[in-house]
Amino acid sequence: MFEGRRTVARWPVMLLLLYLLVYIFPLGVRPLAIPDETRYAEIPREMLASNDWVTPRLNGLRYFEKPPLGYWLNATSIALLGENNFAVRFPSALAAGLTALLVFWLARRLTGDRRTALIAAVIQLTFMEVYVVGVMALLDNFVTLFLTAGIVAFYFGVEGGGRRLMWWLSGIAFGCAFLAKGFLAFAIPVLVLAPWMLWQGRWRMLWRGGGQAAIAALLTALPWAVLIHWREGDFWHYFFWVEHIKRFTAENAQHKAPPWYFLAYLPLLAFPWFMLFPAAVTGLRPARQERQRHTSRLLWLWFLLPFAFFSASSGKLATYILPCFPPLAVLFAVGLDHYLKGGGVALFRGGVLLNLMLFLGGLILLVVSQTGNLGFRAYAPDETARLAALIGALVLGITGWWSALRGANPDARLMPSVLAMLPLFFVIHFSLPEQVRQRIMPGPFLDQFRDRVSDDTVLVTDNSVVRAVDWYFKRDDAFLIGQGELAYGLSYPDAAQRYLDSDAFDALLRTRGLRDGLFMLCKGPCGKAYVQRLPERAERQIYGKFHAWYLPPRIQGSP
Repeated sequence: MFEGRRTVARWPVMLLLLYLLVYIFPLGVRPLAIPDETRYAEIPREMLASNDWVTPRLNGLRYFEKPPLGYWLNATSIALLGENNFAVRFPSALAAGLTALLVFWLARRLTGDRRTALIAAVIQLTFMEVYVVGVMALLDNFVTLFLTAGIVAFYFGVEGGGRRLMWWLSGIAFGCAFLAKGFLAFAIPVLVLAPWMLWQGRWRMLWRGGGQAAIAALLTALPWAVLIHWREGDFWHYFFWVEHIKRFTAENAQHKAPPWYFLAYLPLLAFPWFMLFPAAVTGLRPARQERQRHTSRLLWLWFLLPFAFFSASSGKLATYILPCFPPLAVLFAVGLDHYLKGGGVALFRGGVLLNLMLFLGGLILLVVSQTGNLGFRAYAPDETARLAALIGALVLGITGWWSALRGANPDARLMPSVLAMLPLFFVIHFSLPEQVRQRIMPGPFLDQFRDRVSDDTVLVTDNSVVRAVDWYFKRDDAFLIGQGELAYGLSYPDAAQRYLDSDAFDALLRTRGLRDGLFMLCKGPCGKAYVQRLPERAERQIYGKFHAWYLPPRIQGSP
């Protein structure tokens, strides 16, 4: 029988291989990308440098877009592992791994089957969005981890007959989610757990357990909430009204998108498993046991209600629905396992065939693009190694999907589906085209100036690259020729001089720049009003989208 011990033992090996190979080992390979990765590297670095763990600052300016827990975690990693790319990304990858572990526990509780639970964890780690966010320095994995932990702990408390400890752990997790993201961390649990409990007629347990969880969440978040209010009196006004209400409801909300945005992108975000959705849904037959029915209801509510909530908001980013993937992973694992064990084949093979065609189409597009017939080339002529690595990963992926298509039993179909993604997930770290790096990764360019930019050199940047300039030069005093997300921090009287119009730039150049030297970096050409003020000896260098001007310090005694 395929469920023998040897077969079941393969899934833990698969899970460990997957996590280490594609989530952990390559973390330090790529330069940090702007704007997000450099932001979530620089704010923790400034926390460590200033020893101020209460008020988040970016470029030395107050930065109130997020609470501090994500910065604390990244700062701890940097303190332990050093100021490097691996340390900056490691907490996010760890959060992704811990979320998969929670998915395993939940699926194990639902099915009683260790193998199905392991499949659920593997599916969670191989959703395209989960993977991409998990190997980048973003805060979304933290809130997903804590929301998942809170919901799972609350569920265990309910199914355990009202375990107070689980409800308190649930509240602590929700409090941590709030400290990582904000008030949405409270909205999602209410949106999911209240309807689930009322559906089962457990309103008394909801009142008792929810009350204890709410108290625990409040106690978890309260110390920092009080400290930041005492330190920065306007924090909560800005954070609540601007970063929450206006972002999600205003007509001019950030990242505005239509209601169907997430639905349209779900096939890509849930790739490759979305193509197997028909087989999974077919396999989700009605549960016979009452506990399994309760859990299935929770999973569907957990996926659908937050998905609908974020779809209804004005502002949207693909990462907003990341907390919807843990329940989806369990549903897919249970549905696919039941479908395949029940003898179903056609729908599964149809989904695998679609994935095979997508990989094959991607390979053909990549090869044809290199001929120039499509009007663009993915790789330059001197990037043969990167191109070959990506082609090899796609070929291995095609082999994996072909094996899944021809598999004779459930494991022989599911395991190749996972293995088909591993080469691509691993190789992508090493095979990014140079044109991509030159658009969003200024690190290699900035490294060229490390020996020339001293602590006295005047730094001037636009709002697109200020985080990268601060991170690579270990400074927090750059002057800005654009405001962007730092506009609020620049509005404080003690920071107003950090923004330069052309006249202020000219004055700074004459008082400090000519003497101490000046380095100016912009994404795109720096404004003509600024460039024309530079003396003729200023040097200009270009790296893709990034334009740098370097003015050496005046040699003592020279005119």
